[in-house]
Amino acid sequence: MKLTYQQIPYGWAFCFLNQCARKDECLRYRAGLTIPDDCDTANAVTPTVLKGGTCPLFRKMETIRVAVGFEHIFHDVKARHAPYLRSKITDYLGGNGTYYRYLHGERALTPEQQEWICDLFREYGYNENIVFDAYEERFRFYDD
Repeated sequence: MKLTYQQIPYGWAFCFLNQCARKDECLRYRAGLTIPDDCDTANAVTPTVLKGGTCPLFRKMETIRVAVGFEHIFHDVKARHAPYLRSKITDYLGGNGTYYRYLHGERALTPEQQEWICDLFREYGYNENIVFDAYEERFRFYDD
């Protein structure tokens, strides 16, 4: 999977330490290779991380299957359950604005978030396979 500069979250610390033994498997180092030529500044990992032998900021390159959008999961929900489900998901995701960003696919749901939503639907008796609007493979930047 190809990593692009546009995929990297705002504020992410890039690594440029060529002497690091684990650079070939580190997402921070790979991210540093994507910085465009017209970018003059960025958050960076400093060489002091190598003093302890293992880098505390090392981030293994791994991909996850994210869900993009979830408008369709409400189609078969009973009208009396919908407000409660929406309210609980809104609280879980951090408020109305964030809820709508996830709902419409502007933000992607991690596997852990998908499982939480599926568990919530099961609590209300919706035991069939919950399918989100779309799925994509992406790099995991955080342990959320």
